[in-house]
Amino acid sequence: STSPSTSPWRSPLDVLLFSVAIFCGAFLIFLVQPMVAKRILPWFGGGPGVWMLCLMFYQSTLFMGYAYAHALVRFARPTVQLGIHALVFAASFALLPVLPGDGWKPGPLDDPSYSILVLLFANVALPFIALAATGPLVQAWFARRHPNRSPYALYAISNIGSLAALLAFPSLIEPLLPLAAGGRLWSIGFVAAGMIILACGAIAMRPSKMSEASGDDRGFHQGQDKGLDKGQDTSDEEMVPIGWAQFCLWLLLSSCAVILLMAVTNKLCLDVASIPFLWILPLGLYLVSFILCFGSERFYSRPLWIGVAAIGLFIQYGVVDFLPSTQAGGALFGSLLAEILFFAFILFSLCMLMHGELYRLRPPAQRLTFFYLAVSGGGALGGLFVGLLAPRIFNAYHELAVGLGLALILIVWILGRDKNSWLYIGGVRWRFPATAAASAMLLVYATFQAIGDPSFYKYQERSFFGVLRVRENEPTNPAHRWRSLVHGTTTHGVQALEDEKRRHPTAYFGLGTGIGVALTQRAPHTSLNVGIIGLGVGTLAAYAQPGDRFRFYEIDPSVIRIARDERFFSFLQDSHASIELVRGDARLSLQQEMDESGGKDFDVLIVDAFSSDSIPVHLITREVFDLYFKHMKMNGLLAVHVSNRFFDLRPIVFRIGIDMNVELATISNMHGGIIRLGTPAKWIFLSRDKARLRSLGQFVALRSKRLGLDSAHLTFGVPNRAGYEHVPLWTDDYSSLLALLAGNDRVQ
Repeated sequence: STSPSTSPWRSPLDVLLFSVAIFCGAFLIFLVQPMVAKRILPWFGGGPGVWMLCLMFYQSTLFMGYAYAHALVRFARPTVQLGIHALVFAASFALLPVLPGDGWKPGPLDDPSYSILVLLFANVALPFIALAATGPLVQAWFARRHPNRSPYALYAISNIGSLAALLAFPSLIEPLLPLAAGGRLWSIGFVAAGMIILACGAIAMRPSKMSEASGDDRGFHQGQDKGLDKGQDTSDEEMVPIGWAQFCLWLLLSSCAVILLMAVTNKLCLDVASIPFLWILPLGLYLVSFILCFGSERFYSRPLWIGVAAIGLFIQYGVVDFLPSTQAGGALFGSLLAEILFFAFILFSLCMLMHGELYRLRPPAQRLTFFYLAVSGGGALGGLFVGLLAPRIFNAYHELAVGLGLALILIVWILGRDKNSWLYIGGVRWRFPATAAASAMLLVYATFQAIGDPSFYKYQERSFFGVLRVRENEPTNPAHRWRSLVHGTTTHGVQALEDEKRRHPTAYFGLGTGIGVALTQRAPHTSLNVGIIGLGVGTLAAYAQPGDRFRFYEIDPSVIRIARDERFFSFLQDSHASIELVRGDARLSLQQEMDESGGKDFDVLIVDAFSSDSIPVHLITREVFDLYFKHMKMNGLLAVHVSNRFFDLRPIVFRIGIDMNVELATISNMHGGIIRLGTPAKWIFLSRDKARLRSLGQFVALRSKRLGLDSAHLTFGVPNRAGYEHVPLWTDDYSSLLALLAGNDRVQ
C-alpha cells in the first residue's frame, strides 16, 4: 500500500500534466489525418484513393512511432531519451505548418500514388511520428516518476483524445473554421503539446521519493518491456517466450481489422463521395471497438459478436443484394442511409471480433510493449495491402472480400484452437472439419461473386481513380446492341453498335436532354468552342460540326485510353470537330492555362466529372465557378450535370450562381431511351447574359416539338432565387456534404 504522504496521486498538477500530454498527443494525431487529406484531396481528383493512401501512410508511421518509442525506452538512458525526443520535436517544429503548400500540387502527368506519399512524408511524417511516440514514452516516464502506480490508466485518456478529435472535425472544425485557419491552430497546438510532453520527460528525470526509497529505476528503462502493472515487479527470468503461432495471430487480427476499415471506407466513398464524414465514421467505429475491447473484458462476448456480425452480413449480402430496388423493401434497404448503416454495422461487429480476440491473446505484462508493437505492425501491413498492393494485383475492388474472408478464417481457426470452444479441434471430431468445410465453400462462393463473370465484360481495368469496365448488352434483337463504360457502379457513356446509330449521342447526353438542347441551339454556319470536364467515352463529340473545337479535360489516363480505342468506342474518331484531350485534374489544368495564356473563350463549358456518383467537391465551389467564367465568353453558357443517386446538388449550384449574380436555369427530361432521346438527367445552366438563357428556354419548346415530345418530357425552369439565399455557400474552405447526407432542410 502507499501512504498518503508519498502517494503520487497526491500531486494533482503532476498527474494533470501527464494526462494532458497523453490527451493532446492523441487528439492531434487523429485531427491531422482528415485535415491533411482534405487539403490535398482536390489536387488528386477528389476520389477515395487519396484517403486510402493517407490511411496507409498513417498506419505505417504509427508503427514507426511505436518502434521509435520502444527503442528509446529499451536501449537509451533517461537523459538520452529526453534529449533525442527534444531533437525530434525541434526538427518537427521546422516543418510547420503541417498542411502542404501549393508548391506540392502535382503536375498533370505525375503518378498520384507517388506524389501523395512523397508530400505526406515530407510534411507530416516527422510530426506524426513524434506524436505517435507520445503514448508509450509518456507512460514510461510516468512509470519512472511513480513506480508503484500503473501507467496504463493513461491509455484510457489517450483513447478519449483520439475519439474527441474524430468527433470534433466533422461537427465543429470543418463547418466552423476555414481549412487554413484550422491548420494554423493545429500547428500552435503541436508546439504547445511538444512543450508539455518534454516537460513530462523533464519531471521524470526527478523520480518521486518512493522511487528513490526503493531504488527502482527500472520503470523508466524497462517499464514498457516489463509491463509495470499496479506496482508489479518483474525480472528478466520471468519473460515469457512468444510462439510463432501467437505472433502471427497478433499480426493477422490487427491486419484484418485495418483491411476491413479501409475496404468499407473505400466502398462508401466510391458510392457516395470522398468526404471527411465518411472517412471519420468508419475510423471512429474502428477506434471505439479497440477502446471497448481493451478497456474491459465485459464488453466482449465472442458468441454475441459472432451472431451480430452474421446478422449484418446476411442482411447486406443475403437480402439487400438480391432484393430488387423497384420493390418497397429494396428501395428502403438500398437507400443511402441504409447502405452506410449496414456497412458500419458490419465493420463494427467484425472489428469487435478482431480486437476482442487480440485482447484474449494478449501476453503477460512483461511483453506488453512488444505486443503493441506487433499490433501496430499488423495495422501497417493491412494498410500497405489496401493502399499499395491491392491496386496492383486486383483489377477490381476485392479488398472487402479479402477482409471478410480473412475474418472468417481467423475466427474458425481461433475457435479450433480454444479448448473451451464448441469447435475445438480436439473435441467432437466432426464439428471442426464440418465447419471448416462449410467455411471453405462459403469462401469459394463469395470469391466467384466478387470476381463476377469475366465474359460479361469486354474489358476491365483498375486505376487510382476507380474500376473501369467495358460491357455489352445481350438483346434478343441485334439492332438494339450497345456498348457502355461503367465506372464503379455508374454508367459513364453508351454507344450503339449499329453503323447507322453509332454516331448518335446517348444516355445523359441524348437529343432529348438538357445538354442536347444546349449544343444544338446555334446559328447556321457558326462554329462552337466547347470545353468539357469529364471525358467518359466522348459522347458529346457527337454534337460537333465541321469547324468546332471540343476540348476535353480528364484526370484518369485509363479513361482517355479506352475512349480513344476504336475496339471499344468511336465517338472521338467519328467527330467532325477538332478534338483536344487534356490529361490531369480539370481545375489544376484550367488554372494553369489561365496563368500561362489567359482564358479559352468557351462558348459552352460543360461540367460532368462524377466518379461512380462520388462527388469531386473541389469542382463545385465558389472559387472554381469563378475560374469557369474566366474561361468563357461574356455570353457563354456554363452547363453543370447534377444527376446523382444520393444528393440533390441543385441548391448548392443555385447558391453559387446567386452569389456570383449570374442567370440560372434548369432543364430536366424523362426517360426517352438510351440511344436517341436519352435517359433522365438534370442539368443546370448559368450565364452572365439573361438573353442567352431566355433564348435557351424558348428553344426547349421548339426542340420538343421537332423531336415529337410532349411538354412533360423536357422541362425548362428558373429557380426562385430568394428560396436559395439561405443555403450555405460552398467555398474551398467550406464544402460539407454532411448536411445533404443528413437531409438538412436548409438545402432541400
